[in-house]
Amino acid sequence: MKLGLGVRNGFFNHDYLSFAQQLGVTHIIVFRPGEELLPSSKDGYWSLDDLLAMKKMAAEYNIEIGGMENFKLSHWDQIVLKGPGREQQMECVKRTISNLGKAKIPIMGYNFSIAGVWGRVDGPNARGGAISPRCAKEVSPPEDTPIPNGTFMNFVVRPDAPKGFLEPVTSEEMWDRVTWFLERIIPVAEEAGVSLAAHPEDPPIPVLRGMGRMLIRPECYDRLFSIVPSDNIKVEFCQGTFAEMPGVDVYETIEKFASANKIAYVHFRNVRGKYPDYREVFIDEGDVDMVKALKLYKKHGFDGIFMPDHTPAFTTCPDSPYAATAHAIGYMRGIMQAIDA
Repeated sequence: MKLGLGVRNGFFNHDYLSFAQQLGVTHIIVFRPGEELLPSSKDGYWSLDDLLAMKKMAAEYNIEIGGMENFKLSHWDQIVLKGPGREQQMECVKRTISNLGKAKIPIMGYNFSIAGVWGRVDGPNARGGAISPRCAKEVSPPEDTPIPNGTFMNFVVRPDAPKGFLEPVTSEEMWDRVTWFLERIIPVAEEAGVSLAAHPEDPPIPVLRGMGRMLIRPECYDRLFSIVPSDNIKVEFCQGTFAEMPGVDVYETIEKFASANKIAYVHFRNVRGKYPDYREVFIDEGDVDMVKALKLYKKHGFDGIFMPDHTPAFTTCPDSPYAATAHAIGYMRGIMQAIDA
């Protein structure tokens, strides 16, 4: 098993890579990089030279880039929204995937969703009043809140879009769109040796903000896998999201996907409660027995990357992002050593 860390915008720098190395991290997943890290982003794709330069910098700290998570939004919003520019964006996405293969970055995580992760409200929801998100009707905005034109995954991607709101989209229409995407990208991914890893919907509900959603239960992935049968279609296994799904046993879900060799990497995080009322908490205080979970991954031979995600923020620590990450990584490292993983 590989001890990993997600690196977001603004954190891919020498100080943070040194911090990760000191924690014992060996692999990182780079989250939605833009022009500040990969200048070629301005051209609609990630160039091989930029990817190699990023890898070289990480290697200075004995850290390997195990994958990327989420395309830059302006690189593929037309694909997900079925806009007039989707054919052009598709060619750029193919170029990105091909370059990832040449750079030997083997995973591309993605979330094929319009509304994205939405409705969670930060508050003193974790141990001792630490700040973390909660999703519940009494704190969350209405689930039918419309999405303004030009907005994608909760970010304004096209500020010049006309005023108004996106038209509702059914779940079946989303399945048609992801089919269009996978039929074109998987042959490229297979040739490049890159796995496309799909994140489940958070919150896991059929419709959010008028937009149909697909991956809201483990069995929904069976349909995804059947679109283009391929070893290169996998799960971005967000353990917290699966744990918050009503009626879903997270341990059975780990076994389902790990035994089928369908997990690309793991967001190893914990939650308390299930939809419609759940909160993200410290890795060691949620409903999921994390030791039991890690043993199940090991039982079925998954030896990929485990990374913390959505760590609560300390309220009395000036370097809270660093402290929260160190707490989660230390806990994960301890379990791995305890079970000889």
